[in-house]
This record gives sequence, C-alpha cells and structure tokens, in this order.
Amino acid sequence: MVGLRAFTGARGLFMGEFTGADLDRRIVRVRPVGQDTEREIGFDHLVLAFGSVTHRPAIPGLREHALQVKGVADAIALRDRAIDLLEQAEQCEDPERRRSLLHFVIVGSSFTGVEVAGEFEVFLRRASRRFDRVKAADIRITLVDIADRILPALDAELAGFAADELRKRDIDLRLGTSVREVEADRVVLDDGAVLDAETLIWCAGIAPNPALAGLDLPTDDRGWVLCDPDLRVKGLEHVWAIGDCSVNPAPDGRPYPATAQAAVQQGRAVADNLARVLQGKPTEPCVIKDRGSLVALGCRTGVARIGRLKLAGFPAWFLWRTVYLMKMPGWGRRLRVALE
Repeated sequence: MVGLRAFTGARGLFMGEFTGADLDRRIVRVRPVGQDTEREIGFDHLVLAFGSVTHRPAIPGLREHALQVKGVADAIALRDRAIDLLEQAEQCEDPERRRSLLHFVIVGSSFTGVEVAGEFEVFLRRASRRFDRVKAADIRITLVDIADRILPALDAELAGFAADELRKRDIDLRLGTSVREVEADRVVLDDGAVLDAETLIWCAGIAPNPALAGLDLPTDDRGWVLCDPDLRVKGLEHVWAIGDCSVNPAPDGRPYPATAQAAVQQGRAVADNLARVLQGKPTEPCVIKDRGSLVALGCRTGVARIGRLKLAGFPAWFLWRTVYLMKMPGWGRRLRVALE
C-alpha cells in the first residue's frame, strides 16, 4: 500500500489510499479517507506516478535507527527531533554525552544529502542560541559517502566549491567509506571509524515503491517500470508511468534521471498524449529538456549549473530561491513566503 493519492471517479476527485489494481479488468482498488472498506474504480487510462522510497540496504540497525528525508512529514520529524535533542543536551551534565546527542550523521552526498547537511547546520546553530549550556562546538554534522567526492551529478569544479564551503562551516566530510553498522548511540563506518551519534539521516539512494510489486508490470532488474518513449508502459495500451517509478527512455535509449524536473515535464507530456489518444491522434515521444541543477548549501550560498553557466556562492543561492519561489501558486503566497 502507499499513502494518500487523488483519484477521479464517477463522483469526481477524492482522496484515498491505493490498495491494488486489476489491470486486465481495468479496476483500481482504493480505501477512501475515513472509511474502512475498499472501493473499486474502473478506468479507461491509468497513470502510475508512485515515485520512490528510500533505499535501505541490509545494514545492521539501519531500519531501526535511521531517519529519512523524502517529504514534508520527514522534515518536520527531523526538526522536532533536533529540538528535542537540544533540550536534552541543555539538561545534560556530561560534556561527551552532550556532544553525542548533538552529532548528526548524514549518509549520501548527492543533492538531498548535501542540502540537508548545509541547511540543517544553519538551523541547529540558530536554534542552539536559545540554550545557555549548548555551545557551538557541541554541534557536529558528518556527511558520509562511499564516493570520492560529493555531488557526483555536477562537474568537479562546482562540487569542489560546495565541499570547501561545507568544510569551512566545520561539516565533516567522510568520503570513500560507508556505514557498516548502526546502533542507538553510534555509527560504525567501513573504515573502522566509530562515530558517537544518536541521529543518522539516510539519503543514499532510492528504491521502487512496494506497491509496484503487486502489479503485473514489466520491470527492469531493479524493479522500475519499463516504458515506451511516449510514456506508455511496455505492452500495455492503457497504462502509463511517469516519475521516479518508471524507466522512460531518451532518444538515445538511455533512461532519464529520477529528478523532479524530469517528473514535471513527464506529467505535462503524459497529459498531452492522453489528450491525443482521446482525440484519435498518434502519441508523441517525451523529450526532457535539462533545465540545469541548483543546490542550496545554507548560509545564503549554493552552487548552480544552468546550461553552460556555472554559479557559486550568493548568486547561486539567490537563483535557487527565486526559481522555487516562482513555483509557488499565486503572487500572494509568493510574497508571504518571501517575507517569512
């Protein structure tokens, strides 16, 4: 099962939990919000946009102790945990115990992991000013990745600037190693290092949504749904798939990356193709245009690549804020967010 989704039935749009589907009968089974019974909805066309879940390998203690950052609820839970740990540290008499409480280990140095490290460091420093006993040196952030550099999707120059910026703020980069074991109060790395920390945030990779396993769909060896260039699921005339859950090929045959900008463009493309099908017109292949990459590092700094243009520092951060601000619906909301 997956979380709440919007469904369109005979009575219009409603929210419910997807529980299964019969693709041969063209039936989707859902549990509407606030109800205990399932409901079947017939469909003419089905668009699968399950996204992905956090990939959690079989590392001892990982599932029991690691946090993730996949949505707003995860971010809120992480913020609440940080505040709770600051309050515990304020009451703690043992300096070593205080440092363990305020040591946050982040695994994965792609976009999510780097942004969490940078922005979370700013949040913790600001929040700690409200506590008399907590010192700046008590707060530690360690970023771990098995690769030899951070942000592998960016060129080495921008990734190097980002690494230098994080190190200037005393964020510890542990590269070329990964996690061997996780316990409630420590993290053991492959190189033998033991990190005394009570919070591990796992940002290393994604995996297919478990809901896909219950559907008879063509998938690759990792479980992602295989699609034709027009976003139809291979061999299925009335089923489409977009976003992280799918393998949508580019004109050269390589799959598009699992990024938000690709998913947004696929959403528009599948809507256009559905309109074409309903009008009796042939579908068109989905061609994704790379809009560039933006990474916020906190402290009003970042890195960005837009075409051949590369930015670092405040200009990159300002561009990042502007782009995402313009994605907010309505100028009233944009102004309110900007002021806040």
